[in-house]
Amino acid sequence: MDKRVVVTGMGIWSCLGTDVDTVKQSLFKGVSGIGVDEERIKYGYRSGLTGIVEKPAIGRKDIERHIRAGMSEEAEYAYMAAKQAFAMAGIDHDYLVKNETGCIFGNDSSARPVIETFGHRLYADKTRNAGHNPVWRSSGNQLLQHGFF
Repeated sequence: MDKRVVVTGMGIWSCLGTDVDTVKQSLFKGVSGIGVDEERIKYGYRSGLTGIVEKPAIGRKDIERHIRAGMSEEAEYAYMAAKQAFAMAGIDHDYLVKNETGCIFGNDSSARPVIETFGHRLYADKTRNAGHNPVWRSSGNQLLQHGFF
């Protein structure tokens, strides 16, 4: 099982930008992607501060409607970042079908499902029972296997 792994492309969709070059420039310029999310305040968080991330425009040329409809917010970000990584690597759909290829991505716990889960529990005054599971369900590294692009 001596397989080599080669990183050939990168992608990013974040509060600092929606591609590698923009994020790089944001970091060099000291740009902050942090802003106030009014929904967090409505849910009762002490702070509405969070990374403000542009919503991806994923169309029917990208992914079929029935699949798009079921995509979570973090899946949309992952798709856009992976799409950039594959483009940078020069990997197209035909290559993915014919070769063993993977894409590793990660996200953090500020995804909308986490905010909404905790918001509902705040509303029901059961925050102590919220636990850590919503955070772990929407966070962490995952592997996309070929066939998604």
